[in-house]
Order: sequence, then C-alpha cells, then structure tokens
Amino acid sequence: MSSSLHLLADIRQSSERRPFSVLQLAEPLLNTNSVSATDDAYLVYEQVFISAIDERQIELAKALLLLLRKRFPASLRVKRLYGMINEAVGHPDEAQSIYTEMLATDPTNVLASKRLIALLKAAGHTDEAVAQLAAYLDTHSNDFEAWLELAHLYMRNHRLAQAAFCLEEVILQQPANHYFHLCYAELCYSMGRLDLALKEYLRVVELSTDNLRAFYGVKLVADRIRELRARSKKDPALCIDDAPQPATLDRLAQLATERLVAIYSRANQVTKTTAELWLSS
Repeated sequence: MSSSLHLLADIRQSSERRPFSVLQLAEPLLNTNSVSATDDAYLVYEQVFISAIDERQIELAKALLLLLRKRFPASLRVKRLYGMINEAVGHPDEAQSIYTEMLATDPTNVLASKRLIALLKAAGHTDEAVAQLAAYLDTHSNDFEAWLELAHLYMRNHRLAQAAFCLEEVILQQPANHYFHLCYAELCYSMGRLDLALKEYLRVVELSTDNLRAFYGVKLVADRIRELRARSKKDPALCIDDAPQPATLDRLAQLATERLVAIYSRANQVTKTTAELWLSS
C-alpha cells in the first residue's frame, strides 16, 4: 500500500498525465478502502477521479466525486471536477455554466479559466476562446503556454500579426527554446517579414546546430530576398532595406545548403536524392 501511495504522490508532484498507471496503482487501494485512512486521501481521490475521466470510467469518477462533494460541499476545486464530469458525459452547456459561475466568484481561478477555454475551443467557439484567453492573460501574463495557445488560435483565424505578438511574449519568457524561435521565424516568413525571419532562423541554428527546418528556412529566405532584390530594380516597392548585403546572403545560402547536404547524407537514398534535387534547383 505504502509504495503505491508514494508512486501516486510522485505522479502528482511531477504533474504527469498517466491515467492508466494511476488507475492500476489505485485499484487495490480503493478496493480495500486503504486510502481513506491516509493524510492524502482526498488528493488521491481527486487524482484518480481525473484519471477515471481520461480512461472513460465514468461510474468510478462519479463515486469519487460524491465522496469529495460530501467532504467539501462549498469547494471551488471540487466544483471544477463537477464541471469536468459534465464535459465527459456530453453536457458542455452545464459545464460552461459551472465554470462561468466559478469565475464570477473568483475571476483569478486558473483551473476554471483553463477548463472554460478548453471547452470553448473544443466546441469550435474560437472567438469566445480567444476573448477568454486574452482576459486570462491580463491577470496571468507570465503563463507562456497560454500565450502559445493564444498564438495558435489567432493563426487558426489567419490573424498573423496578433499571433506574432503572442509568440514574441513566449520568446521573452523562453529565450533559449529553439522551437519557439522556429515558430516565430516561420510566421514572419508567412507575413513577408523576411529580414526578421532570417534573423530568427539563424537564432534557431545557433541554439540547435543541426535543425533541418531552420537550415531550410535560411536557404528559402536568402533565395527569396535575392529574388526580390533582383526584381526591385524594376519595382522599388519590392526592396528590403534591412536585409543583409548580397554577398552575405550568398554565403548564408551556401552554408545552409552545405549543412542540409551533410544532414541528408545520413538519410536513405530516396530521401537523399530528393533533397539534392531540391537544393540544386
């Protein structure tokens, strides 16, 4: 019993979502009623409740929720679990009403806010999810994962400038994460901000020296800027003032090509041939 309780505590502390393991560990404890005598009984009930929801064991979840509501009838934390079980059984309107009521009582309730945002997103109410997420970030601006989620929602609606702002907030909080720089670089490329896209792709290469997408990006942007520069002689509006000089662009494109060839040399022959044809085109 003790080892199972310790393992459950470790999973809670690590914030891992391992529903199958949790249910396996908890089953003998619940069958022998061993949990009720421990100090962490209600934490275990909550943990097993969430795992039961994940594994679609609704009857077990209902039984645990009954125990929690009996012990904590006025708890907002338990009320959120009631909202979750309404989601699980297909009553999204009831769940939304519960989360909205919780936020009316406590507008800073993180768990209720995130459940409401997830519910709105799953229901396809993107504009409402964006509004709720923006309101959440007014209070919790240091939650970089929320900024990342908001960026994805904006991109879904093709609001690229707003998505770029959100990714900038993410990078401010996670400057050493190459993936966020890569997302920002690709977004800048899509927006036509080629000078900034090139800087961000190079930043990715600095942080992750063999990043395939980043080297592709460097080559694509360098080639695109050179193309626009050639066309700008006839159309000055195509000129990109902040981009590197032609010699620097040539060198960057060459270095990116060399690194891509080196990376693909370890791939199978079909992939290697396809990459070489693209790079030589």
